[in-house]
Amino acid sequence: MEQAVIPFDFTAVNWAVCHITISISLQRGLAMSKTIPLLLAFFLCAALPAGVSAAANRPADVWNYYHFNRTAFTPGPAIDGSAYVAVREKVRPVVVTAQAADIGQTALPDESGAIAGICYLQSSGGKLGNGSGFVPYPRVPLLISSGGKQFVTVQTDDHGYFVVVLPAGIYSIGSGPFTAEITVERGITTLVPLRAGKRMVD
Repeated sequence: MEQAVIPFDFTAVNWAVCHITISISLQRGLAMSKTIPLLLAFFLCAALPAGVSAAANRPADVWNYYHFNRTAFTPGPAIDGSAYVAVREKVRPVVVTAQAADIGQTALPDESGAIAGICYLQSSGGKLGNGSGFVPYPRVPLLISSGGKQFVTVQTDDHGYFVVVLPAGIYSIGSGPFTAEITVERGITTLVPLRAGKRMVD
């Protein structure tokens, strides 16, 4: 949801207040000893906008969590104890498991972004899918190419998840009919659900 934000010019307000204060002081003919505090107030007013600007431009220092819901990634950690992804701007994404106590932080290289995703088989019936509608595809190599040339191969983990850091650009991940084209942006993590096929389970 987008929210309209009306900018507020602190600089204009502070300078206006200071200008009025000094004008009143001059009109009343205050002595030099009383003018010095006004000059101090003037410099404080001039310095205030810089502090406000620095606080406003501070980047958000939080992790965002996403879990796979059979077809796509949705916000929030998994509630069934399964793995999920922790994402943060300019930081390498982390696959979080039920056993993880905390999340380590590794900065992304300059001019690079990341892809985090899950490789899965769509399931129908039986116990392997555990009622979730999909089966994670663990320990499978995924080919990542760019410009028609092989760039790197990444392997999914025991939960079917994978993480790869790449220079900004356009890449293809997967092979054959199960291939996705992904745009990697600087400092950003792109979440990719990669279906590797469909499986009927007993």
